Amino acid sequence: MSLLPTHSLGFALLDWLEHYCVHGPGDVEGDPVLLDDEFATFLLHCYEVDKTGQRRVRRGVISRPKGRAKSELAAFIAVAEAVGPVRFSHWAKAGEMSPWGYCYDEGEPVGKPVKRPEVLCFATEYGQAGNTYDAVRYICQTSKALQADYPGIDVGLTRIILPQGGQITPESAADSSKDGGKSTFVVFDETHLWVLPRLKRLHQVVLRNLLKRKVAAGRAFEPTTMY
Repeated sequence: MSLLPTHSLGFALLDWLEHYCVHGPGDVEGDPVLLDDEFATFLLHCYEVDKTGQRRVRRGVISRPKGRAKSELAAFIAVAEAVGPVRFSHWAKAGEMSPWGYCYDEGEPVGKPVKRPEVLCFATEYGQAGNTYDAVRYICQTSKALQADYPGIDVGLTRIILPQGGQITPESAADSSKDGGKSTFVVFDETHLWVLPRLKRLHQVVLRNLLKRKVAAGRAFEPTTMY
């Protein structure tokens, strides 16, 4: 991943994340987000589009050691997938600017939110799912910029209801088959632990669910710990 993609929604998305997101619970909780080069490059590739604006990546996996803030990155992306500009809308005109102040280059892909998103934060147990979902909750409750520009986000312990329809929920792989779901974005946290046959089956079922809503163009993100 040394070369940056020619067309990516990721350039504007990086600016969106740094404008609207804050760090989750921990030593730097509530501080503004500044993504480093590795995470930024990863997201640029995840949100690459072709010349027609179609996504080129459906499933992004990042494997790094413990302590790399992979689950927090998952939370940032989950918030963006809930309300942010994550699907192709059109090619930017000269001087076009986003609602939050990002200035597009002429011909750069411009994003739009997913209509009625269904965002799932999966893990092998609810406690682990909290790694991502707790950070999502904290961001939605704490970010003044997010609250100002996306009013009406209803934050709860077991679900977040989005103002234009849709929701974010924590999910346990231990007690849910999820067959028949119509998700638009899924976090599979720590998939190096998904070794049991039922977990592998669930993983495949949820990936297939992402294909059901063609316009929403569902995608998955898998942060996992390096061997």
